[in-house]
Amino acid sequence: MDKVNIKIEGMTCGHCQKSVNKLITAVEGVNACDVSLEKGEASVEFDGAKTSKEAIVKAVNDSEIYKAN
Repeated sequence: MDKVNIKIEGMTCGHCQKSVNKLITAVEGVNACDVSLEKGEASVEFDGAKTSKEAIVKAVNDSEIYKAN
């Protein structure tokens, strides 16, 4: 299991936090995700054989609402 923290820009409220969590957990291979509105980041646990940090970042960026890096 791999773990990574991803910076998320554009979150302003609890709804944003839930939306980002939904975007990330929809990526195949993601096992757990904790999005912190206060820190502006997501802590993600994933199976490195099924996905990558880049794929998770792309899923967030494809929303065109939030910016992940």
